[in-house]
Amino acid sequence: MFKNLMVKQWPFWLGGLVVGFSEILYYTFTWMHPDMEADFINVTSGFAQMYATIEADILGLDLVGQVYEPNIHWTIIGALAGARLVGIIEKDVRSWVRYNWRMIALAFIGGMLFSFGTRLAVGCTTHHFMGGIPAMSIASWVVLFSGIPFAFLAFKISLKLELGGYFRHQETKPVARLVHDSKDHTNPGYDPDYVPLKDPVRFVFNTILILFLAIPLYYAIFTDAFAGSISNLGIWGMLGLLIPGLVLGFGIAKSGFGTECSVMAPESVIINKEKYCNAGMPECTFRMFRSMAPLQGFMVALVVFNIFLMIVWLSGAGEMPLASGEEYGLYWGHIVGGPFLALGAVFMIGCEVRTYARLGLGYMTALAALPGFFIGYIPYTMNQEAIDAAMFGEGLTEYLTIPQWLEGTIGGTEVMWALVYSAFLIGILIFSFAVGRKFFKMSFKNMMTKNTDELVYAEVNPEPFLDKK
Repeated sequence: MFKNLMVKQWPFWLGGLVVGFSEILYYTFTWMHPDMEADFINVTSGFAQMYATIEADILGLDLVGQVYEPNIHWTIIGALAGARLVGIIEKDVRSWVRYNWRMIALAFIGGMLFSFGTRLAVGCTTHHFMGGIPAMSIASWVVLFSGIPFAFLAFKISLKLELGGYFRHQETKPVARLVHDSKDHTNPGYDPDYVPLKDPVRFVFNTILILFLAIPLYYAIFTDAFAGSISNLGIWGMLGLLIPGLVLGFGIAKSGFGTECSVMAPESVIINKEKYCNAGMPECTFRMFRSMAPLQGFMVALVVFNIFLMIVWLSGAGEMPLASGEEYGLYWGHIVGGPFLALGAVFMIGCEVRTYARLGLGYMTALAALPGFFIGYIPYTMNQEAIDAAMFGEGLTEYLTIPQWLEGTIGGTEVMWALVYSAFLIGILIFSFAVGRKFFKMSFKNMMTKNTDELVYAEVNPEPFLDKK
């Protein structure tokens, strides 16, 4: 069983369980650290700080650095390393996936849109969906709902550009080799003649990635220039931030877990299969959405972390972390930023944290999104005062969480509504598994033990794909 878990991809629910555990690890470390406040995983500002280091040393510029001081974010380093470890263990680093220039350009644009959206929404989808929703944040729900229509818009744009074949849960070479010429499951990313080492575009993007990692790591390991340097954090402090990232990246890379496909899955019940598949969407993607498999993984992560936070909060041992700020629970930035996050996540074929995992696995779209992230920060850093005044000058509600709002508008107590909130999340989790079991027409046990490839390609060949040579 252990060997199978290591060499095979996982179902979404198992990836979600590991992602939820990574959030618990991060919260526990920051909660116990004397110089930190208990919080969920935050990566976006750390990304900007690492770019501030590169632009100062390599480009001689001060664009992102006007707002963000050079630093390193060990959780990001851990996420990339954890995903790379998956590729090594599975002997399937995804540099073999070939994308045409339109998909690469779209991923670059997606990186720009997403990073700009993080500045407006005060965090990425990882921050709001995997942290803010378990913490019952009003702002995080608004970011989610304001973004969903634009996620579908981005998907339709991708189909119009004839790029739908690239959108799938996760490529694995044995499966791609088996089904790439199938009429229903065609995979344009599989090309047996493609040699990644001879691709000049990949070489350029890999160089950017190496600089992005090497320069901050040099300062963090050999100097005390950063707040995140080992000499300032200590080895245990560094590991406390690195290990949750390792677990996070490993869980995402083993399953294809992502926030963008998770929140789009429920709407698949109204998707016209023939219309979308005729436009280029692979049937495996339709089956993935329609079975609610991404939602299953997403909800497992949310429920696990929410239950942990509830225990900590109700016991009085710690505080419920905030996703929006200490004064107001919602700003215009959350409403405006959500669509940018949704558009960017779909164009990149993954939200920010999934893009980190895809970077570790060697996907070209993730490499292309990397410089896009940098450019997307610049409109904000060059106009910070004006944007902050427009987006965050006035709060829209003083309620910070859903239970606080319900207590203030309906009555009851905050604790009562918090328990109802947790039950609501658990209800969605149960619903997602019930829909999946009905769609696949199989026992709950079989659905839980098969990985996503075995589920979504079952109509092509009922035998487990990864057992084939």
